[in-house]
Amino acid sequence: FSPTSAPPWQPRPRVVRPGAAMDALKEMLPPELISLAINVLNYAMFAGGLLIKMPQIVAILRSRTVKGMSEASLTTEFLACLAFCSYNLLVGHPFKTWGEMALIMMQCGIQIVLFWALTTEKLAVMPRVAGTIGVGVVVAGLAAGLLPHAMLPGLALFQSALGAVARVPQIIMNFRQKHTGNQSIITWGLSLAGNTVRIITTLASLNDFVTLLGYLVAGTLNGTLVVQILLYRQNTKAALEEKKRKD
Repeated sequence: FSPTSAPPWQPRPRVVRPGAAMDALKEMLPPELISLAINVLNYAMFAGGLLIKMPQIVAILRSRTVKGMSEASLTTEFLACLAFCSYNLLVGHPFKTWGEMALIMMQCGIQIVLFWALTTEKLAVMPRVAGTIGVGVVVAGLAAGLLPHAMLPGLALFQSALGAVARVPQIIMNFRQKHTGNQSIITWGLSLAGNTVRIITTLASLNDFVTLLGYLVAGTLNGTLVVQILLYRQNTKAALEEKKRKD
C-alpha cells in the first residue's frame, strides 16, 4: 500500500449518510406504521401553517391597524416562501411534503395587502406596483420552464439565504444587547418544531439534499433564537420593565 493510504489492518472510518438513521428505523418498524406517522406529521404541518399567521390576520381585521408590522419582513418572508414552493413544485415533490409553505405564503400576501390598505404611512405606489408585476413575470417564467433544470436548486438556496437575512440581524442584536425584547418563544418554538418535523419527513420521503439543507439552516437559526430567549429571559424581563417605567 502507498505511504499515504491506511494500512490494511487499520479499520477504515465509517461514513454516516444523512438518511442512515431513517433507514435503520425503517428496518425496525412496519412500513405501514412509518407511512401513517409521516402522513400525520405532514398534515399536522398544514395545521401549523395556518396557526402561525391566521391569528395575526384576524387581529388586524378586528383592530383595523398594522402598527408594529414590518413590510420589509413580510415581503422577505413572502419571497422566501414563493421561491421554496416554486422549487418543490418544479421538481415534482408531493404537495403534502411542503404545502404548509404555500399556506404561509398566501397568509403573508394577505398581510402585505392589509398593510398597504391600513398603514398610516405614506407609501410610494409605483415601486410596489412594479415589484408586484416583476414577481408575476418571474412566476410566469418559472411556470413556462425558462429556468434550466440544473439551476432549480438555486430557488431553494435563495429561500435559505432570505431566511438568514431575516433572522441573522436579530440574532446578532440579541447577542449585543443581551436580551430579546418582545421576541416570542411560542412563535420561534413552533417554527423550530416545524423545522424538526420537516427534517424527519424529508429524510423519510424525499431524496433531496437541497431541501434538507434548507430545513437544517432554518432549524439552526430558529433554535438559536429559542436558546437566546431562554438564556436572556431575566435580562429581557428587566429590560421590558424598564421600558414600561419610562413609558
